[in-house]
Amino acid sequence: MHRELLRFYTAGDAVIVELKLQGTHQGDFMTSEGVLPPTGRTFDVPCCDVFRLRDGKVEAFHCYNQLSVWLKQLGALGNLGAAVKR
Repeated sequence: MHRELLRFYTAGDAVIVELKLQGTHQGDFMTSEGVLPPTGRTFDVPCCDVFRLRDGKVEAFHCYNQLSVWLKQLGALGNLGAAVKR
């Protein structure tokens, strides 16, 4: 997977990064329904990372992506039955 960084923002003790997750689904993809086996499909998913800093160090990190877009591009949206329970 590749992360294409698009924009950076700061607000107080937070750094926000707008980016895209890009790649080819070649390994297991964990979902709440189980594991989606590799599909070989490519994906290009909008994402936002939020870093909270304290004393110049990362105190917390959160990554927010559009899972529905990701699953649609992998051909799994509406077919999470394809995920294998493990």
